[in-house]
Amino acid sequence: MVSLSPLRRSLLLGPWIWTPLVLVVDFLTKRWVLSNQELLAGKIRVLGDLARFIYVRNPGSAMGLFPVGRWVLVGVSIAATIFLIWLYRATDPALRVRRAAMAAILGGAVGNLVDRIFYNGLVVDFIDLGVGTHRFYTFNVADVGVSIGGALLFLCLLLEGRRDDA
Repeated sequence: MVSLSPLRRSLLLGPWIWTPLVLVVDFLTKRWVLSNQELLAGKIRVLGDLARFIYVRNPGSAMGLFPVGRWVLVGVSIAATIFLIWLYRATDPALRVRRAAMAAILGGAVGNLVDRIFYNGLVVDFIDLGVGTHRFYTFNVADVGVSIGGALLFLCLLLEGRRDDA
């Protein structure tokens, strides 16, 4: 059996893995949606009415809010990407969960940035959650990476602050 050194294990399974993982899954699911637009026009039920797939193009930011224009959103996304890379590199490697959270956010940010650049500023959204007429905003895998990464980063910062106060 081949034994991996701790450095190799760290490189293979390090927190940074979340960036390409979110990015690749986001890319593949969006390509599936784009190649099945007609099918998704009719809403595919995944978990009854609770979870459905539907084809939507989002011209704005954050759940269709703030329609400020394609190039403003591209610029903000590029700035956020650069900042996240800097922040990730500046974070102590021992803070693996914090770094994983930042990597997930980065993967999501880049995933939606790719759409804004290559699809005329329109992001592909397809996950529709809700009950009956009460629906949440339609979103995608990149949004999941940003949301879960953001919540996890918030918890890390909150809990690390409490440990410092103790």
